[in-house]
Amino acid sequence: MSLAKAAAKNISYLLFARVLFRLLNAIALIYAARYLGNDRYGMYMTATAWANAFLALNDVGMSTLMLRVGAKEPQRMAMFFGNTLLVESILSLLIWGSLIVIGTTLYDPTTAWLIVILGASNLAYEFRKVMRGVFRSHANLRPVALTELFNGALFCAATFAIIFLVKNPETGLFGIAHASLWTDVITVAILFIITLRLLKPAIDRSQIWGMVKQAFPFTIYNLFYMIYFQVGQILLSIMLGSIAVGSYAAPAQLVTVLLFIPIMVFQVTTPIMYRLENEDPEKYKRIHRTMWRYLSAIGIPSGVGLCLLAQPIIAFVFGADYFQNDPEQFRRAVHVMQILGIFLAVRFVGIAHGNSLTTTDRQSLRAKMQAISVGINIVLDIALIFFYGVIGAAIGTLITEIGITLSTMWLSSRHIQESWKSIATGLAPIVAAAAGMAAVLLLLKSSFSVIVLVIFGMFLYVFMLWTFRFFTAHDRTLFVEILRRKQHSTDAS
Repeated sequence: MSLAKAAAKNISYLLFARVLFRLLNAIALIYAARYLGNDRYGMYMTATAWANAFLALNDVGMSTLMLRVGAKEPQRMAMFFGNTLLVESILSLLIWGSLIVIGTTLYDPTTAWLIVILGASNLAYEFRKVMRGVFRSHANLRPVALTELFNGALFCAATFAIIFLVKNPETGLFGIAHASLWTDVITVAILFIITLRLLKPAIDRSQIWGMVKQAFPFTIYNLFYMIYFQVGQILLSIMLGSIAVGSYAAPAQLVTVLLFIPIMVFQVTTPIMYRLENEDPEKYKRIHRTMWRYLSAIGIPSGVGLCLLAQPIIAFVFGADYFQNDPEQFRRAVHVMQILGIFLAVRFVGIAHGNSLTTTDRQSLRAKMQAISVGINIVLDIALIFFYGVIGAAIGTLITEIGITLSTMWLSSRHIQESWKSIATGLAPIVAAAAGMAAVLLLLKSSFSVIVLVIFGMFLYVFMLWTFRFFTAHDRTLFVEILRRKQHSTDAS
């Protein structure tokens, strides 16, 4: 097998496993929500929000730095591996202790225990990022893909077992939390054992402080990125309680499932973009343009579809029982999904431009922007939740995202010399195709089931993209070039 085919196979492994992992987790959590009901699921998601909020601090950005080191200085990977494991172990214990204090201070005993359990679960699973960096440096992503698939399958199976065997949802709530914890512990332990066959960690304490300072911009960005996505649910839990969190978390769960797509794209392309920014700036610009065009082509119709079909989607996925047969709770959840659908479209348009700030060594600027956006988001959420409740949290997130997207697009386009006219030209066929799809869906909405509408809408949208000449032979050339770059990475390792 050629190196290019091997690289393509590695990418396929990771993409396939990540899609199934996300799908299995989404299915498990959706059925868990139906089983637990709005109130208990709100408690679970409150704990999840706190558990996720400070995950970026558990390695102070060093696992992200490993990606850069693996691409440029693979001979230093053993030292980075060992030092990152040491720092992450110490900081994880400190963060877990802080979560215990937060849970016991702010919440009832049930939510406090959930924060303790899910905090340990998420901190344990974050260690996979360190191991993943090692496998990426060796261009061998199959073990990572298989363990992620195993994690999703095990958690899904354990969750369904609890749903069917445990009749008391209160007991089942803790059962699902423990299923998450032990699934993550087992998965990370297996991946660590496999990693040791490739690379033994080497600890050099004299290098730790220098690594921490070098990784600090990644830390700040990742920290505020995580807080940005969790702050709405955290503020809702403090201001309005778990039922409000449940009404927000249900539609948010469906929206955030799609956010794995750009993450997967960047995992494949970021090492390449780091190299091209120095070696071939023109090719960097072409690949960057192709990425944001295709991500926009996914995000815009997805957001439009969620806006138009929010009511039947939520009714189909969660059912009336989840909202305790309360029409007002259901109505609020529908409005939240519609607003977050717009958020999804905006985010997909701008996220590649934000990533370009990192791959052009301007992560400090990106971190500052993210910090400012978190501050704005917190202020907006507090004010808007006070006046508009659950819907206010979604509005605050959307307003903040629009600001981030416009800022990153402006900064990125200036650096790579891409005009706003060029951006508008790239977006035009996507917007036209999405508008055509929306018009047809509006006509058919009352006549067909939501599943038929979603499938038909996807095929119609792709056809309209083709009609408006979105796909080009130049795109295919760049995709082939990406595979060749992955071949060089494999050869170097």
